[in-house]
Amino acid sequence: MKRKIFISIILVLASVLSLGASKQNDELKRMGIFISNFTEQGLFEFDVYEGDGEDGRLMHLGDDVNMKELIRFGIQHNIINSPKSTVKKCPDRRCPYGDSVMSAKDVSNAVRRYFDMRVKHLTDEDNYPTFNLEDGEYHFNKSEWTPERVIYADVQEVSRRGNVITMSGELYNYHKKSERLGTFEAKAKPHKWNNKDTWAILSLISDWYE
Repeated sequence: MKRKIFISIILVLASVLSLGASKQNDELKRMGIFISNFTEQGLFEFDVYEGDGEDGRLMHLGDDVNMKELIRFGIQHNIINSPKSTVKKCPDRRCPYGDSVMSAKDVSNAVRRYFDMRVKHLTDEDNYPTFNLEDGEYHFNKSEWTPERVIYADVQEVSRRGNVITMSGELYNYHKKSERLGTFEAKAKPHKWNNKDTWAILSLISDWYE
């Protein structure tokens, strides 16, 4: 009888440990998806602050001069992840600004969700791909926003200090997961979006394998 009780306890403990490991793996996968929202757009070196001079590699998205990059993120994120609900054909067949339109609100929401930052809406005709703001909508050519190569993030280690969560791991080719391209370290903070717990990015730094 004692042996049966002992074996039952071992099985229960193994089940609990397995459940704990499963939850940890699910959390790492969620974090990987979160970071991949940036890497799939080719964003590998940035932070959300104004220029502080600590790392010359980083694009400081907190600077107004880089506001267009936040808008570009919002547009491309919606094109990649929710095209049916956010991308529409331009009602003017002769539209001089592109074949597609997107609500400025949808762009703002994407930026608020992933950066916890507000957008100052504007037009950018100087950088590729271009976009034009008109009557609360962004006009653009949808075909210009397809990334040349899709890179995802595999989060392998996580630590937390105060309100800052550090996620690190490897970058890989989305179409061939075994093709590892480099490493990354991302910092984020806890964030609520639509009453759900998620994260808002603070910085991302990448190092590529030779």
